[in-house]
Amino acid sequence: MRSLITIVALPVAASAFGIIDPSILHIIHDSAASLTSASHYHVSEFLSSTSTSNTIASASDAASQVFNPLQAYKDQLATHPLITKMATGGTLAVCGDAIAQSKNDDEYDKRRALSFAGFDVVYRAVQHFAFPAIVHQFHGQYIASLLAASPALTHLVSNQLGGADPQYYFGAMEQTLASQLGIVPFFYYPVFYTITAFVQGLDQEAAVQRAKDTFVPLMKRNLMFWIPVQFLQFGFIDESLQIPFLSVAGLAWTFIISSFAGNAKAVADDIVGDASSVQGLGNITTNDIQNIERQIIRAVERDSEDEQATVLR
Repeated sequence: MRSLITIVALPVAASAFGIIDPSILHIIHDSAASLTSASHYHVSEFLSSTSTSNTIASASDAASQVFNPLQAYKDQLATHPLITKMATGGTLAVCGDAIAQSKNDDEYDKRRALSFAGFDVVYRAVQHFAFPAIVHQFHGQYIASLLAASPALTHLVSNQLGGADPQYYFGAMEQTLASQLGIVPFFYYPVFYTITAFVQGLDQEAAVQRAKDTFVPLMKRNLMFWIPVQFLQFGFIDESLQIPFLSVAGLAWTFIISSFAGNAKAVADDIVGDASSVQGLGNITTNDIQNIERQIIRAVERDSEDEQATVLR
């Protein structure tokens, strides 16, 4: 600023007195050079600052473009929902079967794993089309009608919900029961027994007998675990993530059932011990031996069913 004042003031003074001193011209020249240099410095500084800002912006853009697996998965669900759900189910089914097979000392059965993966792919496709229909049909009207007949019960439910709209929760429960009491017993388990019979090489008679022996205990375990899980699914999980949520829950179910399911070998050892006791009493008969054999076979089949049931949810 001072240099600019000097450049303007000196020529004015010179013209006012009619004198132009050569030294003044040198001062003007030097001041102009100084001003030019300062201008170049500020311009360079501005360009440098702009470059830095652009670099920061570029870095920010690059950071925003870092691969996000969850977002990429959601994008796939949005663009290819059916294929993504089927692939998720099949992949987790293979993982669940690997966990179940790891409980045994036998060689890994690839045929069994592929069979379960194939079934799970089909089952997820059925869920993909069935769930929207279930949600459309069941939205709490049936439970609300039943509760309307008992004002005291309606009041109790409303108090428990803390003033929230009970119709929403009634809808989630109806949808859960429609799935568990409709799809599971009339589609899931028939196909399940067919697939497992094929994998184990059972004939039709043996497959039907095994279904009769194991359906009730399996269904009880199924309802105890899956009713709460599916209530969460229908009530609190976004529609696009419901089937992936069930696939992950199925993997968790594998860990639970593997921990608590009866061990067939241990059961068989107990039965053999009982047989030894009977034999020691000298009262063992042919019928006793046949009963013991049947119990051992059923124990082995139950253990196999428990492991297989985990990988198909």
